[in-house]
This record gives sequence, C-alpha cells and structure tokens, in this order.
Amino acid sequence: MPSVSYRIERAIEQVQKTDSVVLSVNSKKKSLIKFGRNDDLSTTKETVWQVGGMEAYPVSTNTINTLVSTSESDTGDVVIEGHTITDGVVTFVTQTLTLNGTTDVPLTTPLWRANRLYNDGATDFVGNVTVRIDGGTTHLSAIVGSNQSLKAATSISSNDYWFVTGLSFGVNRQQTRNVDFEFQVREYGKVFRTKYYVSHTSASGHFFMDLDPVFIVPSRADVRVVATSSSTGTGVVAAMHGYLASVVDTF
Repeated sequence: MPSVSYRIERAIEQVQKTDSVVLSVNSKKKSLIKFGRNDDLSTTKETVWQVGGMEAYPVSTNTINTLVSTSESDTGDVVIEGHTITDGVVTFVTQTLTLNGTTDVPLTTPLWRANRLYNDGATDFVGNVTVRIDGGTTHLSAIVGSNQSLKAATSISSNDYWFVTGLSFGVNRQQTRNVDFEFQVREYGKVFRTKYYVSHTSASGHFFMDLDPVFIVPSRADVRVVATSSSTGTGVVAAMHGYLASVVDTF
C-alpha cells in the first residue's frame, strides 16, 4: 500500500481539481482521532457514543449551552471542544469551564456542534458529566469511570478538510453478537451518506482498515460512525483516524 504521505498528496490534488481549493496539511500540523463507545447498542441504528441512540443535531443555531454533572462532588475544570456557526461560517472553539456539581453551568460560547469534553483537573469525575441544550438534548457525555467523552463523531470547520486514513471497530468479546458499522459523512446542508460499511462479530477481535484512497471529508461536514447489533445490550467501540488540512487558497 502507498505511504500515508503519498495518499494524502493525491487527496490534496483531487480536492484542488474538484473543489478549486488549495489545501495544506503542513500548515495545519494537526492529526485527529475521534473514538467512541456504546455499551448498550440495540437492534436499531445508533451512534457509537456514550449517550446512546442517535444525536439530534441543531440545524443552524448555537443552542448547545450547558455543562452539568450528576454528582455534587464534581467541581473541577472541564475542557469542551466544538464548533459555532454564524451566517454559515463554522468555527472551531475550545473553552474551559468549572463544574458546579448538579447546577447547570452556562457555556462561555454556546455551540452548534459539541465534539469532545475532558477532565482538565487532578480529580476523577464522580458523576456523569454532560454538555447539553439547557434542560434538553444531550450532545456529549463522560460517564462514571471515564474522564472524557467517547464519541465517534465530529464536525469540520469552514477552513479545514479532514483526510481519514483509517477506521477501527470492535465488539465486546464477552458477547455473541454480529454488528454492522457504517462510516457516514454529511456535507453541509445535505443528508448523511454511508461511505464505508463493515459487518463485524465479537469473535473477530479488533478490526482496523487502512484506507487507500483516503476518505476526504470536506469543510463544514458532520462525520460519525453508527452501528446496529443482532441483539440488544451490545458493547461496541469505533474510531476514525486522520489528518486535518487547512484551506490556504481558492481559485
């Protein structure tokens, strides 16, 4: 198989030809791995994340605005990564907030997409820590025993593309299950499309797919891994591996 650098060079050339955009991985200098876990996958399609079910995405508003825990003991700092949208421009945002137990803490910058949260303190989370729409839909969760969200989904800013070079999947070995995994991309303003599909079993161990050619995820796109099991109560994991590239010119 060609080297990763060769595959990325070909992807850059393809984007330049099809989108009239010049990209640079060297100027961005950022790899991105998004990984998730679902401990209770059912026979209907779900995102591979700790919340369960399918995420309900806000359409065009920055409505994700609250951080909270299920334990009064959680009072440490949390880093939240996500994106805002303004007049169709999608911007990556990182913010640090201090938990106040079970009392809602307003986000400094309300979000359109919430991609990752993690514990930035010296004490483990005691409860489930979530980022949500005030009093409503949850978009990130770090469950008890985990100091960060595990969500196999993300979004891409207006100034970036993502070259996905590998995908990995796994099913809990303690269960006898067959699971269908789908890697899906939604271009801005469109619907999710399945770009890669694999069936996997608990007896097969961990599965990694080195991609040639790489998957090109355009700017402002949503990306996720969804799964469906042959039975309820299935534990699964999934990850997407790749490199971000900055838009350095258009023509």
